[in-house]
Amino acid sequence: MVETGKRPTWIKGLAIVVGLVIVYIAVLVAYAAGNTDDDSDSREPAANGVLIYLDIDAVNGADFSLGGHVSVYPGPDLLDARGDLKEDLMIDVSPMVSAANIEFSRGSRPGTLPVTLYSDGDIRHWPFDSYTSESVAVQAYGPNDAALPTEVAITDSLIGWDVEAGDTDPTEGQAFTITSARTAGSLTFDLALCVMLVILPICTLFVSIQTVRRRKAFQPPMVTWFAVMLFAVLPLRNIFPGTPPFGSWVDYSVVLWVLAGLVASLTLYVIAWWKQAP
Repeated sequence: MVETGKRPTWIKGLAIVVGLVIVYIAVLVAYAAGNTDDDSDSREPAANGVLIYLDIDAVNGADFSLGGHVSVYPGPDLLDARGDLKEDLMIDVSPMVSAANIEFSRGSRPGTLPVTLYSDGDIRHWPFDSYTSESVAVQAYGPNDAALPTEVAITDSLIGWDVEAGDTDPTEGQAFTITSARTAGSLTFDLALCVMLVILPICTLFVSIQTVRRRKAFQPPMVTWFAVMLFAVLPLRNIFPGTPPFGSWVDYSVVLWVLAGLVASLTLYVIAWWKQAP
């Protein structure tokens, strides 16, 4: 008997399994690498100044806004023996969605309060959307609107987003820019969902074309399978992270063509039924 040189089926199956395991491990490593930030911080407020942490914890592309929290730490000269404020303290954060300032009355203890900043971007470009808040300013004021030495630290509690503050030094009381963009791991996950959608019509077109060519026999239960694939598209589309609005870039570049491919597959299979069914 002459060897044909073809690999046994079990070797091909093993290669596929090994490949999937490698991809799975690579995804876990990439995810773990994106969550190793050191959150330790040794900053201390100036004796007569204020240390302010601006923590970004939400990106809302549909509302053109960044959500966050402001944590205020006055210096020892601004506090009494109990740790309460000696005088009124006001924190001005701009450009905020609301016009209200953050105020702490004399005798109170500063804490953490929510803020919402304007941010420019376009969620329709999902998953390649990014957002920018320009001319962000954070300044502390004492009685009679006297400006206090203010140090600002930008942090983020977001998963799947890179948040950076640049252009100027916020510790000098100057305006700065906050940019938010999806991490490589988040972008990979989003694109993987798109690839899964694309695989659906590829599989159904292969089956329907082979059936029309009479390479495979017509199977009536397969019509149900085609219908299930067709109605599975919208639920998959609705789990996209960030819930991009309908009419986004991904709808024109992926979802529309996936639906077209599935409808074409179902049409071809109906043609095969017409030709082959008794």
